[in-house]
Amino acid sequence: MRTCSKPGCLCTLILFVIASCCLQAQPVRKPTQYVAEAGTYLSSSTETPFWLRANQYGIVPNRSPVATFRAGIYSEYDTSRQSTGRWRDSNFAVGYGINVVVNGTQNGLSYEHNVLLPEAYVKVRRGIWELYVGRRREKFGLADSTLSTGSYAWSGNAMPLPKIQISIPNFTPIGFTKGWVAIQGTFAHGYMDAKGYIQNPMLHQKSLYLRFGHQRDFMRFYAGLNHQAVWGGKASPDNIPGTIQPSGELPSGLLNYFYVVSTLYPKSKDISEYNYFDLTNRVGNHLGSVDIAAEIDLARYTLYVYRQSLYDDGSLFYLINIADGLNGVRIRRNDDNAIVRDILFEFLNTTSQGGPDFILEDAKRRGKDDYFNHQQFRDGWAYRQHTIGTPFIPPALGPKDQYPFGTFTANNRVYVFHTGISGSLPVNGSALAAPISYQIKLSYSRNFGTYNAPFTPVRNQFSGYAGVVVPLSILGGLQLTGSVAVDAGTLYQNSVGTFLSIRKIVNTN
Repeated sequence: MRTCSKPGCLCTLILFVIASCCLQAQPVRKPTQYVAEAGTYLSSSTETPFWLRANQYGIVPNRSPVATFRAGIYSEYDTSRQSTGRWRDSNFAVGYGINVVVNGTQNGLSYEHNVLLPEAYVKVRRGIWELYVGRRREKFGLADSTLSTGSYAWSGNAMPLPKIQISIPNFTPIGFTKGWVAIQGTFAHGYMDAKGYIQNPMLHQKSLYLRFGHQRDFMRFYAGLNHQAVWGGKASPDNIPGTIQPSGELPSGLLNYFYVVSTLYPKSKDISEYNYFDLTNRVGNHLGSVDIAAEIDLARYTLYVYRQSLYDDGSLFYLINIADGLNGVRIRRNDDNAIVRDILFEFLNTTSQGGPDFILEDAKRRGKDDYFNHQQFRDGWAYRQHTIGTPFIPPALGPKDQYPFGTFTANNRVYVFHTGISGSLPVNGSALAAPISYQIKLSYSRNFGTYNAPFTPVRNQFSGYAGVVVPLSILGGLQLTGSVAVDAGTLYQNSVGTFLSIRKIVNTN
């Protein structure tokens, strides 16, 4: 059990007091939106196809068939009191949200077949700042938000973690630049799975992005980075590897929180707290991406180009894994009702990892990054057995694919070629409240396993998806959702699956 001497509890207490004061400054508003949905997943095999479950915030079970029921209540900021976005705006605005998912299936007993709470949060806004406490759906990184394979480090594939986060959520112009430079950023403390191999580890997360160019300029450039670190906690006493102190305790406390935030090496050589692994690999498991992007306004179309470069240790600093990254191009027609509105092309490469050798003393050979695996935090970059980052680095698929060192994934060296298309179908009819929207995703991956345990032969995989949302005018407005997905290859079971649901959204403002 954590004690309040640890930074997580201290931050929780301080921010809870701040949030309580803010809530007292404005009466709690009635909900501005109610959402209810009932649906079912069916598959020709026992596995739910990849694109029906990937990047769904961990609420779709890996096994089919599934009946799902979802309900949510949300209260957005009061627009009559909403802050102007100025640095010194003194108005407070309060919002909240809660979303409950109930899944029923005949297969297995994993957590995802129970009652889930993917969202439960309170948020407070003042000026350009926002504070929230709880679980909330988020994505981090400069990438397309709907058709993408997902940002490398934080894609929306796993259940949201409970966090305390302060942020500048929207790009906000910096005054002395006359608005030419705008800033967006986050700083958060969170909690990982309490029942994993490492019990009660914590999350440190921060991001900083800049936009160069005014909002209405012909061309705008973006640059920034995100940083995630898992730290603290205690290893299961049944199996403590040599990379962790014999007590099983991983470094924690305020001083080590400073090391985690700053990414500095510990200066202390106290062997009762640190071992060789800590002193040469930093405290915690660190990863993220350095992102750049450009947005070009072509009048009828907008072109968005982005690149995420990956880091997991020092390889990116020395540019020896620079071949790895997520590369994307999106062409958007500036018409919300266009038949083809968005076309996306992406290429994800994680095969380099700085090479097959890791030699600490040789900067040119600090490779074998082993993305999303870690020799202390053996649950990997995951939350509740779901990858937090790109879903194309999946958990080990079963006993035959278990990573030989007992860590998270057996497949982190992949090529992914991906295409996405979306738009609207202008179907006439009194039963329709609006045009039908659709999405198509087509992904082809070559999966090489890991450097320590390569796949022989390489596993090729195709995953496709097509979905529509039909807005019906009956019963005050309903949304009928229909999706079909297919998997064909040697990584997952060959299968065809569907998702059908009916949704009701009531906006009260």
